[in-house]
This record gives sequence, C-alpha cells and structure tokens, in this order.
Amino acid sequence: MKITKHKKTRKYMSFYINNFGFREPLLCLIDGSFCHAAYKIRLQIEEQLKKYFQCEVKPIVTACIITETDNLGAGFIGTSQLLKRFLVHRCGHEKRPISGSSCIKSISQTSRYIVATQDRALQEWIRLKPAIPLFYLHNSSVPTLVQPSEANRKAATEGQRNRVEVRTLDRETLTGLKKKEGLAEAAGPIVRKKKRPKNPNPLSCKKSKKKKEMPNGAGGPSAVSEGKVAKKSRKRIKLPKHVVEQLKSGIGK
Repeated sequence: MKITKHKKTRKYMSFYINNFGFREPLLCLIDGSFCHAAYKIRLQIEEQLKKYFQCEVKPIVTACIITETDNLGAGFIGTSQLLKRFLVHRCGHEKRPISGSSCIKSISQTSRYIVATQDRALQEWIRLKPAIPLFYLHNSSVPTLVQPSEANRKAATEGQRNRVEVRTLDRETLTGLKKKEGLAEAAGPIVRKKKRPKNPNPLSCKKSKKKKEMPNGAGGPSAVSEGKVAKKSRKRIKLPKHVVEQLKSGIGK
C-alpha cells in the first residue's frame, strides 16, 4: 500500500510541477485545524511531510494563523506552540490580522503552496481553484494528497494551449524581422543527394586462394594436379653403331 501511495503522490505532484511551476523545496502552508489534528495524534508534521512527498518540504505558517489559534483559548495552547516552531511567512496582514482561511485564500492565489487544512469549507474552495494542491489527514490520521481536481486539469490544458500559441507567434515575429532586415533565406526546393552504392567492406571480404603452379623442368620437382602425381620421364639409352647394325642384320635374316 505504501508503494502505491508514493506512486500516486509522485504522479500528482508531477502534474503540479509540469503545469504550474512548483519547485523543490515544496512549501506546505499549514493552518490551525491541520496542526491541531496532528497535535492530538502526536504526528511529527515536518518529518511526515518529507516521508510522504519523498523530497524536501518546508512547513510554513502566517501571523494570521498563529493569532487565530491563540484566540481559541486554553485548549489550543499546545497547537499554538507547535505552529510557532515553523517558519513564519509574511502575508501582508501583520498590522491587521484576518482569519486563517481568509489569509490562506489571499496568498495562495499568487504563490505556489501546498495547503494543509482540515477545514471543510476551505477544502471545497481549494478544489475549485487551480494550482493549489490540497493536503489533509484522512479520518484524522492518514496523510493524504488530494487528486488534482477538474479545475486544475482545465487550467493545465489552457496553459499548454497558450504556450503553443506564444511559440507560434514568436516564430512568426522572428521570421518577419528577418525579412525586414534582409536576413531571410530564399526559399527553394530542397535538393537531396542521391545515395551511391557503397563498396563492400574490405574487412568482410575473403581473400581468394590461388593455386600454386609448379615448374615443368626435367630436374624440377614433380607437378601435382588435381591430386594426381605426374609420371616421371624415361631416360633414353644410346647404343653403339655396330650393335645397331647387328641388330638390324639379325632382323633382316
């Protein structure tokens, strides 16, 4: 289950990173309701955020959120002390503090924050607004990042369409400036070179085996042809003349 949860979390945050410019370290804006729920179950907020998102996450609060929690009475003293441990982000309402939810609505539309809250009304407002990831404790104990809503998907599609139009407009503007300055290249037919037949690789070709020819001299070595040994020539013996004459006379008789 943990592996599946981490996969979903990476998928959801990739959506916000690619479409709305979220960057690490991620900033998680925590309100009093989320901090109180975490305090009751002894949840280590900063440690759990890093484990859940598998990256560097900084929990932040505002002066309005701290002031609102302080005014809730003695039952929220521990929650208020826990909030004061986090980085206090300037919201612009320091002189005249407003409610925590109003403060979050004011600053989350101009900056990139993950909003952690248990306030149902604030959760419904966040679901209708693009570019605001919603984080809460499901059943008051399980950290959960909500899947991007339909408002987020529509805003992402519109943003992609606008980026394509801007790129096309920039390309047309650049082409017009080149033509004005005489830098535009004359458009002509693209001539493609014909591919010539390639010679075979000499390394892949086998060398031809030549047959060795043996000399035909009398005193030379015997010639070998098709596995047969050549016959040796016979020596001629010269006979004396008187022997030849006797042989002839003998034959005549």
